[in-house]
Amino acid sequence: MGRLILVFLAIVAVITIVVAFARVTAAATQAAEEADMPSTVKTLSYVLLIVLMFGVITGWLGGL
Repeated sequence: MGRLILVFLAIVAVITIVVAFARVTAAATQAAEEADMPSTVKTLSYVLLIVLMFGVITGWLGGL
């Protein structure tokens, strides 16, 4: 009887792992899709990124 319970618990654990893996895989593929944003937001974010990189390189934002 004890072995039957252990086998049942092992099967439940395997099913749980498979379901969790499927959920993580689905979430990862959904997160990998590009977000739909207006072009002005994209342009502004690129400009801010360049300003940030320039500031880090020159020490203006705490490099040196």
